[in-house]
Parts: sequence; C-alpha cells; structure tokens
Amino acid sequence: MQKTHVVVIGAGAVGGYVGGHLARAGEDVTIVDPWPEHIEQIRKNGLHLSGTQGDCTVRVNALNVCDVQKLIAKPVDIAIICTKAFDTAWAVTLVKQYLSASGYVVSMQNGINEDCVAAVVGWNKTVGCVLNTIGVGVVEPGHVTRYRMPGDAKHAVFLAGEAHGMATDRAKDLVRRLEAVDSATVTTNLWGERWTKLVTNAMQMGILGATGLTKQEVNEWDPSRNLMVRAAAEGISVGRALGYEIGPIVKVSPEHWVSAASGDGKCMRIVEAGLSAYLNQLTEAGRRERDSMGRDVMAGRRTEVDFINGLIAARGEQTGVPVPVHRGLTSIIRRIERREIAPHGDNILPLC
Repeated sequence: MQKTHVVVIGAGAVGGYVGGHLARAGEDVTIVDPWPEHIEQIRKNGLHLSGTQGDCTVRVNALNVCDVQKLIAKPVDIAIICTKAFDTAWAVTLVKQYLSASGYVVSMQNGINEDCVAAVVGWNKTVGCVLNTIGVGVVEPGHVTRYRMPGDAKHAVFLAGEAHGMATDRAKDLVRRLEAVDSATVTTNLWGERWTKLVTNAMQMGILGATGLTKQEVNEWDPSRNLMVRAAAEGISVGRALGYEIGPIVKVSPEHWVSAASGDGKCMRIVEAGLSAYLNQLTEAGRRERDSMGRDVMAGRRTEVDFINGLIAARGEQTGVPVPVHRGLTSIIRRIERREIAPHGDNILPLC
C-alpha cells in the first residue's frame, strides 16, 4: 500500500522542523521552499534538526518552488502550509492541482488563515492546526533548531481541528502523525484556540518588532511588560466580543489578564509570575530570540503584523472594542517596514 504523501509548503522554522521530524518517523515527506541555499543544503547534506529534542540529521525529499511540478508523479494527500500568512493564497494555489482525491490542506501558520485556504480549495479540504508554543528557528541553511521544551500529556503542542468543530477521522489521523513530532490532540474549539494563540503571539510579537529587543528584554522592561498586559487584555476582549472561547495565555487565565490591565495589583502579580515562568521554560538562546516579527524587522523584510496585531485591531474596530495598543503597534511596524523609523524601545513609549 502506498504511503500517505505529506508535502510541507514553506520549510523554514516550523515547516522544516515538522517536516523533518515526520520524515524521521518514516512518513513520506516532501518539503518545498523558495530559498535556494536552504534546499540545496538539505539535498546535499540532509536537514539538521537540533535543540531541546536532540540533535540529528534527516534525509528528506526537498524541492525548490520552481520544481514543484514534479509533484505530478505522486499526488499530495496532506499539504501542510507553513509559509508567512501573507503568502497563504499562492502557496495553497500552488499545491491545489496536485492534491489527491481525498487530499486536504492544513494551515500551520501564524494568524488565522483557514478562510483564505478554503477560498482556494473549499472548506471540505481545509483543516486547521494551532501550534502551541513550539519555539523554533532557522540557524542557517539546512539547520533548524528548537528552543522550547517539548509538550507532554498536559500540554499539547499541536491542536488539530475542523472548522465545524467535529472530531473527524482525518483530524484524528493527522494528530496520530503529528505525535511523531510532539504532543498532539484534536480540538473541537479550533476558532477559540486560534484566537488564543493569536493573542499570545500579538501581545509579544508586535513589541519585539517595534523595539528590536529580545524576549527577555521585553519581559523584564517595565514599559514593554505593562504594554504586553494591555495588548493581551485587548485581544481577549475582542475575541470574547466575537464569541470565541478564550483559553489561558501562558498558563494564566484570561480574567487575570483583563483585570491586571485594569489596574488590579493582585492579578498583575499573577500575570508577572506567569511571564517569569514562561521565560524560565526557554533555553538561553530562546530568551535571546525576537520571534518571527522581530527577526523580519531586523532583516528588513516584510512582517506578518497585518495578520497578527493588525487582525486584532481590525476585528476590534468591527466589534466596537477599543484596541489602541494593537492599532498603535501595527502603525509602528508599518513605518519600520517603510524605513521611516528604526526599531527602538522609544517607539512604544507613546503607547505606554
């Protein structure tokens, strides 16, 4: 019997790590990426995986996007999209014509992109997957590392689910495969989990990008830490206005974040303890990280701000929930992208 063919579009930090570990577990995996040096290194020497789950080199089929037509020889059963959110439409369109009859597309990205996926392939071929604090980065071409500790029975790193909320056989099958990478479970609350992860990202990523600081610096500097709390509270309030069931943010209840932002000292201490525990779970390299938005800013690339802080800002305006922090951070990042200003801690002080 022919193996299920898994194709990962976007083999950077997340795509490389997930695709590499799936291949290591014996899955039939093809990774696709537009970075020539990255693909050439993987073809030549294999994909080097390092970090908190050990160190190994995996042989995996690797294609540059210019070679993607070779997929015609083997239909794609599961297409995992790991590109930047702004590249979702073309990435799904790229793989659509190579899907098998029962093939489907999984969004494993920042933001909320299932509607964009479904616009190309239909909701019947769209599955969501929330990554819950995986913490990975590209070290150099052909080398991906992980700086967060693996999950466990109490903490699923992969939350796979259907838009309609039912625990389908394909969602269960996807989870079984992802368990070869890390802890995974089926969620019947895809939209709530998506929004919870969005808030977790947005409260920190926008500040990392605007300031150019590291995770540890942002968490330990009073102005940025207090701004993170307000950003989280805004995101939670918008999610609730949209009717989503919001989960804990870095293991702290949504109620505590909202109360802390309103000046409740006891809740602020609980939130600060949660942030400290979050930092302590990171490796030394992880504490020096800037996450994807900070890295993109420092490299002069386009960021995903419109799909993270900008998304919360847009939904806040639609629901009538005030979102000055997310609106302000989005504006700052856009100015940095246009080279009008440079990332600096002073950028966020007017928002504090």
